[in-house]
Amino acid sequence: MRKLIYLLITFCLSIPNLLLAQQGEMDSRQQFALAESEYQIGHIDNTIDMLTQHINTYSGTLKVSAYRLLALCSLAQDNLTDANKYVDHLLREDPYYSITLNDPERFAELIRNKKEGKVTLVTASQQAETLEEAPVPVTLITEDMIRATGARNLKELLITYVPGMSAIESPSEYNISMRGVYSTGQQKILIMLNGIRLNSYTTNTAAPDYSISLNKIKQIEILRGPSSSLYGNVALTAVVNIITKSGADINGIQASYGIGSFGQNKVDLLFGKNYMNLNVFLWGSLYRSDGEYISVNEDDAWGSVPHSGHIIINGFNGKPSYDIGGIIKLNKFNLQFSRKYGKMIEPYVFSGDVSNYDYNKYRKIAGVKPGNGRTSTNINIDYQENWENLSFNISTYLNIDNNMNYGVCGDTIDPSHPMYNEMFFKDSILIPQGMFTALNWDEITGGGQIKISYDYSFNNQKGNILAGAQYELTSVFDSYSLYGDKFNSIVCFDNAENATISTGKEQSISSFFQLKHYLSKKLIINAGLRYDRKKRVNNDNIDALSPRIALIYLPNDKLSLKASYSKAFVDAPYFYRNNTSISYKGSENLQSEYMNALQLSATINTNNKFIYECNLYYNYLSNLIYYQITPIPYINAGFLKSVGWENSLSYTTKRFSARMNLTYQRMINHQNYSASGHKINNIPPIQSNLVLSGILFNKGKNHLQLNGTINFCSKQNAPIAYIFHGYNQQINDPKRTISARAILNMGINYMWNGKLKLSLNAYNLLNTNYVQNGATIYPVPQEHLSVLGTISYLFNIN
Repeated sequence: MRKLIYLLITFCLSIPNLLLAQQGEMDSRQQFALAESEYQIGHIDNTIDMLTQHINTYSGTLKVSAYRLLALCSLAQDNLTDANKYVDHLLREDPYYSITLNDPERFAELIRNKKEGKVTLVTASQQAETLEEAPVPVTLITEDMIRATGARNLKELLITYVPGMSAIESPSEYNISMRGVYSTGQQKILIMLNGIRLNSYTTNTAAPDYSISLNKIKQIEILRGPSSSLYGNVALTAVVNIITKSGADINGIQASYGIGSFGQNKVDLLFGKNYMNLNVFLWGSLYRSDGEYISVNEDDAWGSVPHSGHIIINGFNGKPSYDIGGIIKLNKFNLQFSRKYGKMIEPYVFSGDVSNYDYNKYRKIAGVKPGNGRTSTNINIDYQENWENLSFNISTYLNIDNNMNYGVCGDTIDPSHPMYNEMFFKDSILIPQGMFTALNWDEITGGGQIKISYDYSFNNQKGNILAGAQYELTSVFDSYSLYGDKFNSIVCFDNAENATISTGKEQSISSFFQLKHYLSKKLIINAGLRYDRKKRVNNDNIDALSPRIALIYLPNDKLSLKASYSKAFVDAPYFYRNNTSISYKGSENLQSEYMNALQLSATINTNNKFIYECNLYYNYLSNLIYYQITPIPYINAGFLKSVGWENSLSYTTKRFSARMNLTYQRMINHQNYSASGHKINNIPPIQSNLVLSGILFNKGKNHLQLNGTINFCSKQNAPIAYIFHGYNQQINDPKRTISARAILNMGINYMWNGKLKLSLNAYNLLNTNYVQNGATIYPVPQEHLSVLGTISYLFNIN
């Protein structure tokens, strides 16, 4: 009783002090808010005077914010000495200060330099953190690394730097595999632009081709392994988040033009400008290529009616691929918009008799020739509000897609072929000529997301709680299909009411939660959970629960150890579930695919000159949708269990860099998946890449740089299943293999006066002959020696 009375008396006596402290804190906040408003209208000197007068009255996060604002004022006056001084004070107050998306790039660069150049990520936990703190293995690709490879598209870049990622052939689009998981299109990896989804909502695909330009990129963050705990659907095997440059990175207009072999032409235009409260960044890119023509003799041709001709490799002609867009940041609002298009020429017929065909003979439909083309428009608006320990983000987005799946059935087809029987007509001649089909559909998706992030301190240890909710509505609102023959004639046309792809709506609602807590200064726990529910067009509800938990141990500045478990899913695409085509249909009851993964990784970092990462993983995939040659091509095929060992090593100095990765994959068990022995078919068990880059001379703003890349793939299983080779003759070779290969690329870059850039890159320098299989039933020859030269100039704007 005495203790209770004592506590009550003490509490009553402390009330005046608490009220005075609260009043003082309110006064400090008001003073800071006034100084911040002065900064926003450009009164830099007034802001500095107000902050320096009251800086000693501030404490905690308010003092950190004050030092940040003083550093921004110093940068606005180009006073780097004071800017560095205030950043020092800031980090003394908060050694764990994390860069946010609202921090200007010049300020962020100062923070990075002060923190010994440790790179900041924003993808792994949807908040700024260092690479060492990320809960899962992450590959970071910077602007300098892009330049060192001379990569022309996202596919070439990813398979060079990301352990476990390999090139896979698909019938009609660029495709990649992550840890041996692939399908007929790139449907297993979520690709984002500044956190905005680029994958189609009806097919789940996002082809890593020329519709995603590289010139606009600041860095790319790749989460390796399941990532649905934060990103939901499609984040099955990996997440690729492309971070664009800002207006301050360009500060003018940068124009470039490239020309190369096989009719390559490339145009890029960037505009960037940073004002007091406004940051503008715009980009535009065009690419076309005739492709490499490879001759085919009648004796070597495939098909029920073999004929001589040619195939086209890496062709992007007719309507060029393009990528245009922009980002406008005004105070706390952010607007991002983009429009892109891509279509690759199919090397062989896929939707009918597997054979070569004459691409140029076929008519245009909706302005394009054969191939799978996608035009995508993305618009996103978000608002960010930050308080001392709390941040709030709300966003709304709209995605509009037009898809044209224009497939050739064959220049000549045997009437007994199943594809001929599917067509709703019979020709009077013995061998039908130039048969083709086209599926066209339009989709629109609207949605919104709310996220709240709270920083806290418990038992002298810091932590963060992230929670959010998301809603999406997708509508396939128009569709048609047609059939034709004789290369030009349309025989049958179906409108939306009886088209191959039915119209309809689907909606999904999601919620997610993440906790990141420092158990000690050396041990971090990062746990997340997401729940997704989709209402399909047939009124069935699909539910998915995606957990993740990771422990990160940081014994010192040079070593990072991580252990994690995660589960992800990708729902069966609308395109398969609502399609009556013999080539693409699947049951309307197709289930979601799931992936469980255990990962153990270690990273050694010695002052960022030498960095080594090792990751061991175990993957269990179930309900995998796989293509088969049956009346229903797409089914939930079974499961795949595999293990792997991923390694990456880098050594960098001011004039030289060497980066290498090595991956070993081994299949443990499978059911109804394309694998044999301990190997996943069409995936090299061992794959390695080496990228070397050195500056030959560097004088002022002029320098010359030489780059080289070697890609090695071990021997892989590549079976051929039932391909026609002459009238009623089929080839079935389940034991076929592809020999090991090493492909060499080289390039040279020259910069003059910091503005003019010249580059010349050679791909497959040794002109190696090789083929690649994948989501095809035939081997596809790969591009021979090709070159691309580029000239670029930066026009500064005051």
